[in-house]
Amino acid sequence: MPRHRAGAILFSAILITAAPVLAQGVPPGGVLMQPHRIAYEISLGQRNGSALTSASGLMALEFTGNRCDGYVTNFRQATMLADSDGQNRNLDFRVNLWEEGGGKRFRFTVKNDVNGQTTRDADGEAQRVRDGSVSVAMAKPRGKKGDFDGNILFPTAMMIQLIETALKGERRYEARLFDGSEGGEKVFETIASIGPRLEGDRNRRLEPALRIESLENVPRWPVSMAYFDGGPGDRVPVYTMKSVTFANGVVSDLVFEFPEFSLAAKAVRYEALPEEACGR
Repeated sequence: MPRHRAGAILFSAILITAAPVLAQGVPPGGVLMQPHRIAYEISLGQRNGSALTSASGLMALEFTGNRCDGYVTNFRQATMLADSDGQNRNLDFRVNLWEEGGGKRFRFTVKNDVNGQTTRDADGEAQRVRDGSVSVAMAKPRGKKGDFDGNILFPTAMMIQLIETALKGERRYEARLFDGSEGGEKVFETIASIGPRLEGDRNRRLEPALRIESLENVPRWPVSMAYFDGGPGDRVPVYTMKSVTFANGVVSDLVFEFPEFSLAAKAVRYEALPEEACGR
């Protein structure tokens, strides 16, 4: 996999967080969404034969909105990758998303720069049609279209379903995801394994930024989610994301495993933002 693509898809599984759910079982009103900001520091993990020698940078995410007005996510990742030949790649990825609360519409803009040169500049909207499939129309590149059949989720709905699955005590979750991360050209098939709830000493893996009173009693689980290309062929994941996922949607202790190397993303700042009341 090209290293710039590996960086560009890091945001796929951490886009959305949900509101605090402090009891086991799915709450009667469903999972609510918690506006927040969170930042992660990036470092190089296991290399598995890769020529990469170091990785550093930051990922920052801001989430606002509600199920009436829709959810807005602003994401930016700035990363430097260095290899054994002395070559550096400076990656700068920006993503802006809006998802309707009912999961019928999803707007996205994606801009990827590598060493100051734009490698992707996409602006589009996905809409669910009557038969449940998703139709994508692109404003940039202008006029480009795409259609995806079958049961497909946008990021907010997928995070809510994952949390509901964990709260029910189930250990496996599967979904097809459209998040705009490949410029509106791809649907990922995902399979998640959900481990037992973290309690007691098992919480030591959490970053200090998340060892705070407001998160202390929120259930959390280790989750390993594999992302596959939607097309035919070998079932080898494009990448696997391992994390601690809280019942309020906060994601910490991230490791992104690619075929030749892995990247770690540790939370260094977290801020819960005021909840926005539904206007209708």
